[in-house]
Amino acid sequence: MPVPTDVTYPPLDTLKPVAPDVWIVDSGPIRPGRLALPVRMTVIRFPDGSVWLHSPTRWDGKLQQEIAALGPIHFFVAPNVAHWTYLKDWQAQVPGASTFAAPGLRERPQVKASGVRLDHDLGDAAPERWRDVIEQVLVPAAFGFREVAFFHRLSRTLVLTDLVQSLEPDTLPLTTRLFARATGVAAPNAGPPAYLRLALRLGGAPTRAAVERLHALAPERVIFAHGGWFERDGAQALRKALP
Repeated sequence: MPVPTDVTYPPLDTLKPVAPDVWIVDSGPIRPGRLALPVRMTVIRFPDGSVWLHSPTRWDGKLQQEIAALGPIHFFVAPNVAHWTYLKDWQAQVPGASTFAAPGLRERPQVKASGVRLDHDLGDAAPERWRDVIEQVLVPAAFGFREVAFFHRLSRTLVLTDLVQSLEPDTLPLTTRLFARATGVAAPNAGPPAYLRLALRLGGAPTRAAVERLHALAPERVIFAHGGWFERDGAQALRKALP
């Protein structure tokens, strides 16, 4: 896992190659409540040259230029009900891109009040626009949690958001360090935070079936939004983090 400095994983707000046609963008820290968390976007280029942004991080003009050099941005993805905050800024800069959102996101009062545009709802089957490139799995859980996971077939890269987290405690401010340890996501541990583990456990058979689908993909690497991600031995690491 890469080692962060000052909570985040610099250089920030710039493309970092991961695999053929796959990049990440490290950003943050974001500050939900009194926490300070690193956050990550994943960028995938399709065979036709169009570009797909998963969990967009803060907009930056230089970053947009870097991404535009890969190809035209056609898709924004909000993969769960928590990762949508920067969508409106990106939409203002790339108004022709379509936004795909996790189930339930458009019902959230704060989303309605924000004025963000959600064009399509994601489901368990990938939209026709990317089904030949990316496979997707809707992971349901209790308390209304839904996260859509994405598997880039060519590179065998699994893209998650909050289902797995791994925060390096030595880089975190005290409140966030205590949160990471209390919720079980302080590295070298990796997995869902305690509140999400409970929701997954209470999700029953549909949740277990979705998680098993993720394991069946046998990814080579697993990218997620918060903390050190699995650059290698992805299938083994995922099985340990999300049994």
